[in-house]
Amino acid sequence: TVTLTKQVRRLKQSSHSLLVLTFLTALSGALVAGLDAGLVYNSFPKMADKWIPEDMLVMKPRVKNIFENPTTTQFNHRILGTTVLGMVAFVWSVARPIGLPPRVRLAVNCLAGMAVLQVTLGITTLLTYVPTYLAATHQMGSVSLLSITVWLMQEIKRVVK
Repeated sequence: TVTLTKQVRRLKQSSHSLLVLTFLTALSGALVAGLDAGLVYNSFPKMADKWIPEDMLVMKPRVKNIFENPTTTQFNHRILGTTVLGMVAFVWSVARPIGLPPRVRLAVNCLAGMAVLQVTLGITTLLTYVPTYLAATHQMGSVSLLSITVWLMQEIKRVVK
């Protein structure tokens, strides 16, 4: 059970990191929405055939770009969203070999499914020039992803008493 406790602790720590990362991604999505940054580059994965667009750091002081440059906010949101998907895959892979209770396993699987759906919604929203119904669905998806992460953390707490 020492190994099991270690594995569950790793899952718990990973879930906490995922919550922070998902929250930051949702905040960056708010910047994208507020600046209408989804209308700037409507291609994926590259932005106008470039991995790093040239107009990312045009504002002075440079820190303004993070909050006020539509290109930078969209780039940051893409990177964060992809990182969240990778982190969810990591959490899922950490959870798979552990003999977890059914509710924890369900939460992990829901998390993985929602993460894939959320990234798919984001890319589709971008490629279709941000129709309101898709943009709103993508925003609701971020709340769902955050909620499922909190649910997973609560279920893990019950395992580690």
